[in-house]
Amino acid sequence: MTTTKQLTLCALFAALIAIGTHIKIPTPLLPLTLQTLFVVLSGLVLGRKLGAVSVCVYAAAGIIGIPVFTGSVMNPTFGYILGFIPGAWLAGYIAEKFRPCYWTWVFGAIAGIAVIYALGIPYYYVMSKYYLGNELGAKTLLMYFVLMPLPGDIVKSLCAGLIVQRLALFFPDNFTWKR
Repeated sequence: MTTTKQLTLCALFAALIAIGTHIKIPTPLLPLTLQTLFVVLSGLVLGRKLGAVSVCVYAAAGIIGIPVFTGSVMNPTFGYILGFIPGAWLAGYIAEKFRPCYWTWVFGAIAGIAVIYALGIPYYYVMSKYYLGNELGAKTLLMYFVLMPLPGDIVKSLCAGLIVQRLALFFPDNFTWKR
């Protein structure tokens, strides 16, 4: 049974993801934002089910027209938003199933971000080529969608592990997946 506290935490993480949209470093094709940090944190803190729910709330808000992310489903970057849902789920799954420690949480964050890449990059390519008419080569995709964001996403994963470690220390009862 889902409690009011759990629903409030889901709404809080949906709001944090929306805020993370606006904290960005502009790059030529794909801006680097803090969205992925909050996406993986939602899974790590809330667990796989509620983490995915919080991301679904964020995505649904954007789809119905609330300005929580830029563009629409026709925007090439929307594939990353779709990847947020299984990314949060996987991060939460790892947090639930393995021994709770810093490196488990870092691994969960990296795995979640890898899923986001796995869905976001092909969606970007397809939408760019077939909807916008822009042909992107493999070298461009690798450079702008893997090599450029990867160092930042590794740092975000290390930070996610640290944040979860501190939250677990000071607020152990707030982890909805803890028994």
